[in-house]
Amino acid sequence: MLNPYNMQQQAAMGMGMGMGGQYTHYGYQQGPSQHYGSYGGYFQNNVFECNAWQAYQFGTQDELQQVFMMEASRSPATAARQALQAEDLMNVMNNTHSIRNYYRINWSREMCSIMIAMLDRSRDGFMQWPEFLELQRCLVCWFNVFMQYDANRSGFIEAHELVNIIGKLFGYQLQPATMTTLLKRYSRVVYDQYSNTEKTLLAFDDFVSVCVRLRAYTDAFRARDRQINGRETGSTYFQYDDFLQCVMCL
Repeated sequence: MLNPYNMQQQAAMGMGMGMGGQYTHYGYQQGPSQHYGSYGGYFQNNVFECNAWQAYQFGTQDELQQVFMMEASRSPATAARQALQAEDLMNVMNNTHSIRNYYRINWSREMCSIMIAMLDRSRDGFMQWPEFLELQRCLVCWFNVFMQYDANRSGFIEAHELVNIIGKLFGYQLQPATMTTLLKRYSRVVYDQYSNTEKTLLAFDDFVSVCVRLRAYTDAFRARDRQINGRETGSTYFQYDDFLQCVMCL
């Protein structure tokens, strides 16, 4: 019988992410590249400056850990590992009063599954406390960025703002056609009655999806770069199974 957690481990290793491969935490910085940009620098310099427990108005980090451990103790499978699955992470994000009030959104199981996969260094499909703490730091950092651009506190940012965040702030080097694809996938078009125009908007949870997947897929592709004389070329070859492991992992 196929073990889904072993399959996820293999996929994780294929991603070259924190959950199986290339670097020890999400703030790992690869050097700037003429093909991939300087996307690692922002995370290295900002993510781990965030104290999530303070943002959530806990008195100490231990109080946040108590929330984690209480949820982990609810089932034998998670209690034995002192870890969370996607449903458990969803419960923490949606039912912990101070966390829910901070983001003011409903976190889906799918989104929580993606976030666990992002940092699953133990390669078991569960999220341990260090990974949970790291995730919260990433989320607070991303939320701070999002709120800088959501000036009217509508819960959305506009398409041109996402373009600036990805290219100028985060340092990814993407072609306009790629940005258009991202916007079609993650944004929504709404009619603004005040300006009598249509606007392309992005919500925070979709913004998180973009951040997670863009970093993961860039790292996975870059790990397979078809280098020539030790220099990156911006191109690679994928075998079918390898490709599926990369894209189906998140």
